[in-house]
Amino acid sequence: MEPIGVLVCVLCCIVVGAQPSDNKCENPKLEHGRLFPWLFSDLSINTAIRYRCDEGYVAANQVSKSYGSAKCTNTGWDPEPKCLGPCSTSKEDMNANGIRTGFVFLWTRSPIEHGDSILFRCVPGYGISDPSLLRVQCNDGVIPYPKCTKLEGCGPPPIVLHGETVQDRVKSYEHGSVMTYKCPLSYTLEGNQNITCRNGKWDDLPACKGPCRLSEEEMEANGIRGGLFLWWRQSTLHHGDRVSFRCVRGYDISDFKLLRVQCDNGVIPYPKCSKPESCGPPPVVPHGETVQDRVKSYEHGSVMTYKCPQYYALEGNQNVTCRSGKWDDPPACREPCVVNSKDVEENNIRLLWLGTEKQYVQHGDYIRFRCLRGYGIPDYNMLTVKCHQGIVAYPKCTAQGKP
Repeated sequence: MEPIGVLVCVLCCIVVGAQPSDNKCENPKLEHGRLFPWLFSDLSINTAIRYRCDEGYVAANQVSKSYGSAKCTNTGWDPEPKCLGPCSTSKEDMNANGIRTGFVFLWTRSPIEHGDSILFRCVPGYGISDPSLLRVQCNDGVIPYPKCTKLEGCGPPPIVLHGETVQDRVKSYEHGSVMTYKCPLSYTLEGNQNITCRNGKWDDLPACKGPCRLSEEEMEANGIRGGLFLWWRQSTLHHGDRVSFRCVRGYDISDFKLLRVQCDNGVIPYPKCSKPESCGPPPVVPHGETVQDRVKSYEHGSVMTYKCPQYYALEGNQNVTCRSGKWDDPPACREPCVVNSKDVEENNIRLLWLGTEKQYVQHGDYIRFRCLRGYGIPDYNMLTVKCHQGIVAYPKCTAQGKP
């Protein structure tokens, strides 16, 4: 026989052997269970069978608690009839992995059926990266045991500046050991008083924050005095306590909120008040004058009041204050508008009200005109104008044609 013919023959045998003979499946072999009925006369394609597993075993394709089913297909039984075995824990395996069974195991059925969950716990002194790994599942008689590793101990706990431990210090500590710190009188403990050794490392340390003392020299150098806490001059401020100051007479600060500060580990960030500069004469306002007499120099906080002549409009704040060498922005005296008969006649208009040849109108006020008889304007709203710094934009009326 040729080599190619031999290869074809072998492949045919393999394919034929994998298929059910004569479009039928072989009688299934089932361990740890029994078939219903125990011998099948018809095992043709699409035939379904049922089987029951022994106590403690679970059917691969469950129909009910103890029963399974399978179907004859072109490739054989689907799924293959099989009874999945129970699990039992082994002390040797648990010791090798540093684990014990958890409390839930006390209520677990014995034996442990396929698919049941088993909860373990690490033995004292051992740990695991993720506690969820301690819950595993029985898989056809096999338990995938989790592994806990021995946790490292710690050396002596770190020293805290100005602090001490409540317990005596020793050279080594087991994982899980707890040390407690305390601070001297007037010091404030910041952080967790208790720290724990966790796998070779101590938790973050607390800190003993120092108290503060008010200093007359520091206050004098910064131009301040004690405020609400004036009576604490000779007392101790604890870390975190707040204290309020005030500026001495003749001194000032940009923001009064800065006068309230906090004791920070023995340090008081004193606010600084400075002596404000005086001002020269107040600014001159065109057409305006000051109510008070003008002098060469003014102290910080001095106030000057401005006024404008008759018909002039004062725009801005009438009072200005000297603040650390600078005056506030002064007001302005806005010129009035003068409405005269010549300008009115040239534009064929007249005032809505009768008056003298000259009318004075304050800056910002409105003036209303009307057209002379026989004259008109496209929009009567144009006959109302506003006085702006002495200027009037006169409207113009034009002659109307006869109908």
